Amino acid sequence: MNLVMFEDAMSHVCKINRILESPRGNALLIGVGGSGKQSLSRLAAFISSLDVFQITLRKGYSIADLKVDIAQLYIKTGLKNIGMMFLMTDAQVADEKFLVLINDLLASGEIPDLLPDDEIENIINGMRNEVRATGMEDSRENCWKFFIDKVRKSLKVVLCFSPVGSTLRVRSRKFPAVTNCTCIDWFHEWPIEALNSVSQRFLQEVELLSPDMRTSISKFMGFVHNSVNTMSQSYLQNERRYNYTTPKSFLEQIKLYQNLLKKKNLELQAKIVRLENGLEKLRSTAQQVDDLKSKLASRKTEKVSAEKAIADAEEKKVSKINEEVSKKQTDCLADLSKAEPALAAAVEALNTLNKANLTELKSFGSPPGAVINVASACMCLLSTNGKIPKDKSWKAAKSSIMNKIDAFLDNLINYDKDNIHENCLKAVDPFLKDPEFNPDFIRSKSGAAAGLCSWVINIVTYYNVYCTVEPKRMALAQANAELNAAKEKLKHITAKINQLEADLGKLTAEFEKATNEKLRCQQEAELTGKTIDLANRLVGGLASENVRWAESISEYREQEKTLPGDVLLTTAFVSYFGCFTKQYRLDLMDGHWIPFLTSLDIPIPISEGLDPLSLLTDDAQIATWNNEGLPSDRMSSENATILSNCERWPLMIDPQLQGANWIKTKYGANLKIIRLGQKGYLDALERAVSSGDVVFLENIGENVDPVLDPLIGRNTIKKGRAIKMGDKEVEYHPDFKLVIQTKLANPHYQPEMQAQTTLINFTVTKDGLEDQLLAVVVGKERPDLEKLKADLTRQQNQFKITIKELEDSLLARLSAAEGNFLGDYALVENLETTKRTAAEIEIKAAQAKKTEVEINTAREHYRPAAARASLLYFILNDLNKIHPMYQFSLKVIFYLYYKPVLSESTPMH
Repeated sequence: MNLVMFEDAMSHVCKINRILESPRGNALLIGVGGSGKQSLSRLAAFISSLDVFQITLRKGYSIADLKVDIAQLYIKTGLKNIGMMFLMTDAQVADEKFLVLINDLLASGEIPDLLPDDEIENIINGMRNEVRATGMEDSRENCWKFFIDKVRKSLKVVLCFSPVGSTLRVRSRKFPAVTNCTCIDWFHEWPIEALNSVSQRFLQEVELLSPDMRTSISKFMGFVHNSVNTMSQSYLQNERRYNYTTPKSFLEQIKLYQNLLKKKNLELQAKIVRLENGLEKLRSTAQQVDDLKSKLASRKTEKVSAEKAIADAEEKKVSKINEEVSKKQTDCLADLSKAEPALAAAVEALNTLNKANLTELKSFGSPPGAVINVASACMCLLSTNGKIPKDKSWKAAKSSIMNKIDAFLDNLINYDKDNIHENCLKAVDPFLKDPEFNPDFIRSKSGAAAGLCSWVINIVTYYNVYCTVEPKRMALAQANAELNAAKEKLKHITAKINQLEADLGKLTAEFEKATNEKLRCQQEAELTGKTIDLANRLVGGLASENVRWAESISEYREQEKTLPGDVLLTTAFVSYFGCFTKQYRLDLMDGHWIPFLTSLDIPIPISEGLDPLSLLTDDAQIATWNNEGLPSDRMSSENATILSNCERWPLMIDPQLQGANWIKTKYGANLKIIRLGQKGYLDALERAVSSGDVVFLENIGENVDPVLDPLIGRNTIKKGRAIKMGDKEVEYHPDFKLVIQTKLANPHYQPEMQAQTTLINFTVTKDGLEDQLLAVVVGKERPDLEKLKADLTRQQNQFKITIKELEDSLLARLSAAEGNFLGDYALVENLETTKRTAAEIEIKAAQAKKTEVEINTAREHYRPAAARASLLYFILNDLNKIHPMYQFSLKVIFYLYYKPVLSESTPMH
């Protein structure tokens, strides 16, 4: 666990540890969710060498399942002597009946029907020896009591409950052991020193910040958290709306700041690099135009002459290599022709030998000297590794080479004729010089000896020729390889020459044919002129961009200095603004946060007149949202921006369904809409989490199924690759997104829920409702005017989107172009078309703005009716502060508003 141990945290760890170490010590930790109760309990359990156990809620988890879990804890602590800490939170009390078992566990340790009879017998038998060791009688009652005492000593119960609402009071009355049999430790709000130390610890990981700036930012984060706490109290008193901030909310603010600062810094650097690349391309374009003419004139003739000279040199080299190869090939063939007869004679001699005549030869007791010499010569040639035997007698020959006739014949047939050892050649040479060493002479003594004699003579003759011809053969192969490479090279050069000669032939022919010459010159002039003209148009068309981009780069450089402060204020906006209405948002920003920023000892630089929306979105994005059905008032734009940029899942308070309708239009068919309690909703959620879908969890109440707690809290496991849903491990897709919505007008969500989600108040505003009602009345009184207004608004929004896309496309294509891109006519013409289209849209947008002013002037005549209706709705809506029975839906107001607008003849449905 990554913990920052400030003074309060260390105090709580010591208290919990002291409770766990005391006999039968059980703890009740009271504090809002996210204040560190579970983390510090786990640390204290580790210090006390206790294993931690928590129940895992799943679909259908009941009292029977809880009994099974507690029974396992009894077995571990009572029989196996393992110290355990049973940690239970508010979220895990899926049924209040669970606390009946916890109450019995704390009060006496005796839980009825916890264990089956056979398990009880095993426990009693397992306790007998220990009971006897204490000097007590090992009766059933004594053994069971001893077991329960062991369990109560070794099993520590730690309950983490929230003090918000009446739940804890009711539980204390119904289950007195929860408070009477536990030591209570209250977790209060973190003091400002704790907030500052925690934020400063985590900000050390941010490399973009200086040490002094880290200190100021940590102070501001702590101030923001406390100021929101104070504002939430006023919000509750004045508006009867609940908003909670917990330490977990504060940690989420720090995490959002780290991620948002990194993301915005990368975006800013990318913009600077892209603009600098675009400017560099514009500068190089003008220089390329000047060099264009001179390069086109002299290039062709010089290239042809140079390539021709290279080709002639290569052709001479190829001819010389060809002659050498032919000569070597002739020598090799001549030598090979000498060696072939000898090899053929040796093979023929072997053909005369067989097992019968060799056996006959071996049977000679004392053969003539010439036969002995043949055997000795064979012994010399067949010697292994050139080791010539000293004894070359007939007896030695019979016992060595002719020992096995089959092997002897096989050795002769498979003799390595290409690799005869030098010692063998020297040893056999005296026999070859002997005039009696002749097959014809020996044939009269023995036919087999004559065959062997012929084989020895011819095999030595072949080898002598082979030694001469092998280097030549290798040289021939190398020469052939060189010849092939040279021919291949010559082939390419020849093809190139042919092409160049064809071009040169055209040029030469053009001198003789004036008409063709004139045509070629015209074509070349047109080509060059077109390129230069395109370049001039490009430079001229983007002259204004040149100035604007240079100014933008300097602005971005200045923005680098204020980026940490701008992101800090924007992070506070995203983290804490969602629940508040317009008045409270303005009060927080202008009355608290900005004055505190300017009053710091080491001030944090921020952009003058910073609007958080400008850092997170742009006009084109807001226009897109408006086209998708988002109301166009400021509050709705802020809410949509918070929803799109928050780290936690957004939870929309949306009684009029304006936010829900926008979300459904925004995501269209890709949105998975799920309602809690519908058949198979958990399975549908699991599939969506695995496949990375966008899920819209609509119309939830104030309490959510505890099984969804890990998903809503984004408690992933396995380094973010999986999440636990009940007793299942579900693969967690990084693209998964969850949007939660409630139709409750004033829900009271527990701090734990608000810490896990970003609460966003999509309740209709006075200005937004007034605009919608104005559209209704103008649509009935002047339908032509309202249609023109709607079309114009849609067109204006589309203009903003298109201009942004065109400018981004223009800059991206220009900065991505490489080398001499003037020859890329498609690119240059595309850039020019983009610029021209953007200019036309700007003219149309200016005209549309004038028309819009005229339409708005005409529509303003009907505004008093819309303003009164909007005011009436909010007055009626405030009546529920007097008594909850006064509830009015926006649909009713629209119905009542429609009725006087419509004529009597119009039927009402």
